[in-house]
Amino acid sequence: MGPAELMNNLSSNSNSDSTTLSVPKLHDDGSNWSDYQPRIKRAMGSKGLWRHVLGTAIAPNLYMLLNGVPVLSDGKMGATEEQIETREIRITDFDKKEYLAQHIILSTTSTRLGSKIKELKTAKEMWELVVADVTTKSTLFLLDAEEQLMSMKLSDNNDLKAHLVKIKQHFQVMLQRHENLIKMGSTLSDTRFNTLIMMSLPESHCPTLQTIMAAERASALTRTSSQKMKANNLIAFLIEEAQHRVINDERSKNSDHTLVANGKKGSRSRPNQ
Repeated sequence: MGPAELMNNLSSNSNSDSTTLSVPKLHDDGSNWSDYQPRIKRAMGSKGLWRHVLGTAIAPNLYMLLNGVPVLSDGKMGATEEQIETREIRITDFDKKEYLAQHIILSTTSTRLGSKIKELKTAKEMWELVVADVTTKSTLFLLDAEEQLMSMKLSDNNDLKAHLVKIKQHFQVMLQRHENLIKMGSTLSDTRFNTLIMMSLPESHCPTLQTIMAAERASALTRTSSQKMKANNLIAFLIEEAQHRVINDERSKNSDHTLVANGKKGSRSRPNQ
């Protein structure tokens, strides 16, 4: 099986363990780095390739030659045919994994980035340049990315179930963009990110936000906790509150239906006067 065939298996097909390994293509602007990096690490690790990327895989060498004869490490005893064949298999296996690691990196990066890394000799060198390209974006690039995050707004929706779906998607995008920014070198603080999360919500969430801010002020006054709420906890709280709205709305509708049904039943059972 050649490298191209192995890459196809890695990218889309099930392996011998029936596990589908999908590696996304890294966007040229690095905007999906937080998703790409852990996925390619796990996918390549499952194939025994990640050590090549890190440069920790030790390449086996051919036996030394003494008067044209392969000898063992003591420099005296000749290697057997079986030992020579085993060593050659190990070398071939190492080379296959090294080339496959390079091929995967090239195949999952943009044309621009690929042109910068294709002449490098090892997967380690390629990966280091990819990481550097993504994590050392210019200040202007980071400002634009932060502006995108700051401009995110969630619109209100009278359909509470649809709103619940939208708010989950909204927060997922915010978290991914924030994680990308941090990995690219942004200094956006957790407190500022929490503020952006709250500012992105429509007016219908104002009572919930007021409750959160009041609780934080009370905590600061009583000094019961010196830590601010984590973004993940804030988002979980807001999603839970949206879910609670859906439950209350369903309960209210069911109560209304019950009252209407009881009213109709009572009018049918009332005798004519």
